[in-house]
Amino acid sequence: MRTSDYFKPDFLEKLMREQAPESEIKVQSVNQFPVDNSASILSTLNAGTTGQEIGHFGLEVNFLKDGKTCSRRMVMKVKPHGDVTSGMLRGLAEMNGEPLTSIYAPFTKLTGFQNTHMRELKVYKKLPASLQPEIFGLMEDRPNNIFLVLMEALEEVDLLNSVMKPGKWTEEYIEEALLKIAQWHVAHIDNNNTLNKHYWSRDVPSKKYMMKLQPLWLALLKSAARNLPEVYTKENTGLLEDAIEKIPTYWDVLEQQPKTLIHNDFNPRNICFKNTGGSPQLCLYDWELATFHVPHYDVVEFLSFVLIPENYDQRLKYMEYYREELNRLTGRYEDGEDFQRIFAYAALDFGLHRLGMYMMAHSISPYPFLPRVIHSYFDTLKQLKYLLP
Repeated sequence: MRTSDYFKPDFLEKLMREQAPESEIKVQSVNQFPVDNSASILSTLNAGTTGQEIGHFGLEVNFLKDGKTCSRRMVMKVKPHGDVTSGMLRGLAEMNGEPLTSIYAPFTKLTGFQNTHMRELKVYKKLPASLQPEIFGLMEDRPNNIFLVLMEALEEVDLLNSVMKPGKWTEEYIEEALLKIAQWHVAHIDNNNTLNKHYWSRDVPSKKYMMKLQPLWLALLKSAARNLPEVYTKENTGLLEDAIEKIPTYWDVLEQQPKTLIHNDFNPRNICFKNTGGSPQLCLYDWELATFHVPHYDVVEFLSFVLIPENYDQRLKYMEYYREELNRLTGRYEDGEDFQRIFAYAALDFGLHRLGMYMMAHSISPYPFLPRVIHSYFDTLKQLKYLLP
């Protein structure tokens, strides 16, 4: 099938009927409208690499549902196979030069991107939740290596694509995000039986995994320090060099901690807030990097993105707000200092893995937000330095 075939009324009708089998649906017409793809990093980086159109496509769908006339603006997300994304990232590694050129290849399918084509589909299908966008259809088109998500168009919402506007993240928005992600984490803590483990079999963080990839973490760090020395100072780089050596030590502790399904891309590029007439309601999308880790990990990332130097002093307050909700729901996080220690260990993983991969891409196609985020991240380590291994 051509990509354009996915926008035809009969195809969308089939998709929507499969998603809502309890309803009688008849699609009458479909009109396309433009959608900005620039906020999707993987879509942007993959553009032109597959010979197929991938990305986000706006569709105004007019249909009958149980005899009632409906019209909804939707977005069709056309995803590439994880092989394509992993291969693209290997190309970026080679473009970075040494040491990544020599080091990256054996780890190509182990950096968390190999199953991005399936993880998001499985999360939406098996674990629907109120904090996700409304999903109208899902499809695995294996012969054509295209994977589809038909979701609501996120319009008339707050803080959509706000990664360049951290000043707009007020206390109300930050606390709503922390509250809802805590509830998600608790709902899935110590429970990965719902999802097909095949798509989470090789690259879920663990002591063994983090030690196996030690050469890659060091190569990513050296490359980042070369490309962004004003943020990766000698002191900051030293913190992560030390972390690489101490992976066995801090992962001995992390291995004993409860794990949950984390979003693993929990930041303003994938967050907005719906207005329901009362307080803002979190909407969290793009679940393709979802994996299993300590729940603290998502919060490390989130606060690195939304805090600016003027409110770095609020980081511990927001950590405590999140801890209190986790503990209220589970009774397992009463010790505040122990919680901060695990938070610090999760931060080490985030710096080595996600920020290392971000920097690899940034050096080829710069992300204006990234230096600010990494600066905020290193403030996390400085505030918790006394707890590091």
